[in-house]
Amino acid sequence: MGVCKTIRKMIDVHHHIVPLQAPKSLNLPKWSIEEDLETMDRLGIEVSLLSVPVSGNTEMVLRINEHLASLVQYNSNRYGFLASLSLENIDSTLGQVDFAYDSLKADGFILPTNYNGLYLGSEKLLPLLYELNRRQAVVLVHPSTPSGDNFPTFDRDLSVYEYPLETTRAVMDMIYKDRLTQFPNIKWIISHAGGAIPYLSHRLSIAHEWNGVSQDENEVLEAISSLYFDLALSTADNVYQCLKGVANISRLLLGTDLPLRCESGVSKSLDHINNTSVFTEIEKQDILFDNAHRLFHRFEKGIHK
Repeated sequence: MGVCKTIRKMIDVHHHIVPLQAPKSLNLPKWSIEEDLETMDRLGIEVSLLSVPVSGNTEMVLRINEHLASLVQYNSNRYGFLASLSLENIDSTLGQVDFAYDSLKADGFILPTNYNGLYLGSEKLLPLLYELNRRQAVVLVHPSTPSGDNFPTFDRDLSVYEYPLETTRAVMDMIYKDRLTQFPNIKWIISHAGGAIPYLSHRLSIAHEWNGVSQDENEVLEAISSLYFDLALSTADNVYQCLKGVANISRLLLGTDLPLRCESGVSKSLDHINNTSVFTEIEKQDILFDNAHRLFHRFEKGIHK
């Protein structure tokens, strides 16, 4: 397996674990922290923010977050974590935010695009968004199974294209409901380069012309430009060009999707970022390390400078 040859420091904001209790039917790769650290060393990744992209009942989410916190304690120089949240009971969820931050020392949160049909822009989640805004939280939005039972899959895995389209739906729904302007202190990281949003940004911004949305073009584009985008599964020059058209370089972050993406695929992606001519050398360092270093409070302590 080729090793990514780079001298740049890297922070991976989209890096999962596979819990021991994960259903075998999901056919997930085996995972251990020891093997993960070896993989990070081979790839040259200095720090990873661990996460589990699920919601569920309060007890399950608590177990996941406590396990993530224990992994960070195992090696706090190499790991941080994004806590999961149970969306079944919003009153309970608010307490989970406090516990994750104050007791477990989470670096932020990971939220699915929807939970049992409850999308992030829903009025039912307003109390949670108020609290995340008050906390100036960093939130990674991760695609989940689209709501409903009539969407076409063509007998293919949902990850092929349903997940990026689901991301597009969920995030644009938040924008069209003005959630980003209502809660400007939340720093949203959108997985996989924003799904189809960068490419469709112009079409999405002019929907007011046929009364599709209430926001004008500039309002929609300004909201999109306020998002952060990770590059998981999205390392190609045409993707970079689209991203540069809608977001400042300071909003682009390294994401690998390890271990759900194999090490060889991640190595190819890192090589591509390091060798592309779309970004300058300074921009590559921003994307791979400096932007995340500025975004997460754990690095304010002087760690990993």
